[in-house]
Amino acid sequence: MKKQINILVIILVAILFVGCQSYKRDTAPGKIIEISLDDAIEKSKTEDEIILLFTQSTCKDCINLKKIVNPYLENHNIKINEVILDNEGTSDEEIQNNREKINSIFPKFNSTPSMYYLEDGKIIDEIFEVTNEKELDEWVMRNKLDLK
Repeated sequence: MKKQINILVIILVAILFVGCQSYKRDTAPGKIIEISLDDAIEKSKTEDEIILLFTQSTCKDCINLKKIVNPYLENHNIKINEVILDNEGTSDEEIQNNREKINSIFPKFNSTPSMYYLEDGKIIDEIFEVTNEKELDEWVMRNKLDLK
């Protein structure tokens, strides 16, 4: 009998724990907004909350990420600010300068795609490779990015 009570208590605690972790998700459409690198650096310092995505137009992983993100945003009210790095200059000098700008704020930045969630100028979370919607959704839920 005591064993059954212990099992019941464990189940109830688990249910309460899961219930406390959930939140009301905003299912209005989200969007991707293309911004410049300089705007991204400025916003990373001044916005209360921001998601920044660094991509390149010819990057295979970036293209695959967009195939996941675009349909996902139809039902998740998230605003993603995207910097397309090849629009920021393609000479060796421009690429090096841009990398230095990015690394001054995002020291782990090394490749595209790279997505960062910031609050009050601090990196809260980052994700570097998303291969399916489940991974993206886990990242969104972990940070409650679509909180209603």
